[in-house]
Amino acid sequence: MRGNKIVLDLEFTPIRDADLQAIASSEILEIGAVKLNEQNEILGEFQTYVRPRYSVIPPYITKITGIQEETVAHAPGYESAVQDFIQWVGAAVPSRFYTWSNSDQCVMLREAELKETALPDMCYAHWIDLQRIHQRLYGFSRPMNLTSALGSMEIYFEGTEHGALADARNTASILQSMSDMKRVQNQIAQSRVTYNHADSHGFPMQMVFKSRSN
Repeated sequence: MRGNKIVLDLEFTPIRDADLQAIASSEILEIGAVKLNEQNEILGEFQTYVRPRYSVIPPYITKITGIQEETVAHAPGYESAVQDFIQWVGAAVPSRFYTWSNSDQCVMLREAELKETALPDMCYAHWIDLQRIHQRLYGFSRPMNLTSALGSMEIYFEGTEHGALADARNTASILQSMSDMKRVQNQIAQSRVTYNHADSHGFPMQMVFKSRSN
């Protein structure tokens, strides 16, 4: 499908109410996104905090994301924030959503169900999991977190980790890099170390990369 590429990242907090958890386990705290065209040129960025309705932000989420109750106290609620995001995405040009794992898609759609929010059709199709593509492309036995994946591609993380826009920007860098297959193949052929496991001592990446003839 031709069109724009929307690289999306969400930060979210758990819902503690057992009855609500049957529908949605989390509420979004922040939306960050980068829009690219078919040539992987950046067209724009989007960021907003989101005020949760049912959740109190626990200390460990604040420690990871830096988001506190005060951060989201005057932020738009889910319905308004997602409407602003969809408006930014635009309907004139078809769009695909790119995320690091499929958790962001699940969180967005389940929260919409919980809060009875109507989303456009494009939110239910055309989602691409870059984490899984990276794993298969490089031949790793397990998916990596974003920072480790950047390291495996010799890309430095820019910004603060677990900020939605910073994570989206770095995920967009991975998308741009993986789109150049010749670069990826040369990089793997020339690299001597894999980042497959956190405690790995390293071994030739050729050992885990699928044959280029396949």
